[in-house]
Amino acid sequence: MRDKNLKIMVEVSLLVATAVLLSFLKLFPMAYGGSVSLDMLPIFILAFRHGGKAGMLGGALLGVIKLLINPYYIHPVQVLLDYPVPFMLLGVAGFGILRKNRILGVLAGSFLRFIIHVVAGVVFFAEYAPEGTPALLYSMGYNASYLVPEAILVLLVVLLLGRRREILEPDFK
Repeated sequence: MRDKNLKIMVEVSLLVATAVLLSFLKLFPMAYGGSVSLDMLPIFILAFRHGGKAGMLGGALLGVIKLLINPYYIHPVQVLLDYPVPFMLLGVAGFGILRKNRILGVLAGSFLRFIIHVVAGVVFFAEYAPEGTPALLYSMGYNASYLVPEAILVLLVVLLLGRRREILEPDFK
């Protein structure tokens, strides 16, 4: 049991570090933050391999590290909504049916991340919405502009990796 926990902790560390590195490889950045990258992929792998708790822990750690590396904050609640919480929610892919159906897992985790970023956008960044555009519509459009392509890209990679069971399933039980 102790060896198993140690192996999981090592994998959490390595996959979070990989996610941080992937966050620097931006396919395209957005003007006001956000970008398309593969940084969600290691968190989903972690969730599929070790379950939702490990996935949520890894996601929260990724969010905190992203905050430390490139912080942009205007309010303590906004910090939570833009950094640890949305990445932590990627880990839901490791619970129940979502863990077995990886397509649903990636879609659910990505959607929850999207919802949290939209809430942060409406509450804290509404002034960026063009005049006459509701803050909710603006936040949804802005966040979808990078999260939808990122989710699709990550989903494609997860499907490709699914052919190699050892990547998405732990070799120790």
